[in-house]
Amino acid sequence: MCRSKDTCSELAINPNNWNTNCPLSPPNWFAEQIDIFESAINFLISGDKESCLKTIKLIRSEEITNWYTEHGQMSGRHRNLILKLPSIQNVDESLRDPIRTPKKIQDSVFERDGYRCRYCENKLISQEVIRLFIKKLDSTLFQRGKTNLTTHGIIHFAWPVADHVIPWNKGGNTNLDNLVSSCATCNYGKDGYTIEQLGIQNPFMRKPMLDNWNGLNEKIAFLKM
Repeated sequence: MCRSKDTCSELAINPNNWNTNCPLSPPNWFAEQIDIFESAINFLISGDKESCLKTIKLIRSEEITNWYTEHGQMSGRHRNLILKLPSIQNVDESLRDPIRTPKKIQDSVFERDGYRCRYCENKLISQEVIRLFIKKLDSTLFQRGKTNLTTHGIIHFAWPVADHVIPWNKGGNTNLDNLVSSCATCNYGKDGYTIEQLGIQNPFMRKPMLDNWNGLNEKIAFLKM
């Protein structure tokens, strides 16, 4: 269990071996889980709830949640414990951007970035798609709970977050020039540290991965029917 330790078995202790793009590289099999989830949505849209539920059970939700809780969520803390870089003071509240939450512009961030995490490049799923799916499925097999253990694994790494590259309390602005799309894992993994403290590159130095992926937004109209 890495959560209570000073080092992480997934991260290792040599910074030279760390991923410089994200707090912690996700397992390769994560990507396949998105494909399984998309299949489940398609079954639900077609009216085949039974097949949808069977497909949901194929997702390695418990393993994802365990990785997220024990490794991904703690990656920033473990990096900082090894690098031991000096802390950066918070900016006085009077000098911070008066707008803290990016809710009003987050969809613009996600669309610009092609619904991909700008850190680990994992596919992200539209928040509205996930909410509609939960409502229409109406099953305990797929929920966004109040705790890690009551939240389905897909949400732990595919729920999109508009992340402040420079933390808001360190003086970062809540605008398109400082916000990038992030999976929940990378967002929580950063844990309020600066990218310099974590030893990762500024995601704006890399172009977003743009392809045909759009967060499954094309499913919204069908899920509303």
